[in-house]
Amino acid sequence: MIQFDHMAVDVRDLEASARFMSELLDLGEPVPEGVDDDMLRLNLDHGGFILLSLASSPRFSHVAFRVDSTRFQEIVGRLRASGTPFGNDHSDTTNRKTDDPFGGGGRVYFHDDNGHLWEVAC
Repeated sequence: MIQFDHMAVDVRDLEASARFMSELLDLGEPVPEGVDDDMLRLNLDHGGFILLSLASSPRFSHVAFRVDSTRFQEIVGRLRASGTPFGNDHSDTTNRKTDDPFGGGGRVYFHDDNGHLWEVAC
């Protein structure tokens, strides 16, 4: 068995990045993590989590999630409401399309303020 545990993602502003992703994905409150509480953990379903840590020059990350269709529509609604550009093509994250070019029920890509490419598909 292989089960996902966690991923580490560098960010410039720990609080703002945690708040953005937590609200967008509806993950609940970020949890302080690390010996000095110098990181924030965003808990996912099934025990996995995203660990955000400070970095003056964040390394690029591409993180993808698979969600059910209801949660997908909720996330797209929050992207629209926040004015965050999104699209269904990783090379055009501003086309505002949500259909999945790979045949699934929907797909969006968007960038955060750190330059990371996030993907949500159903």
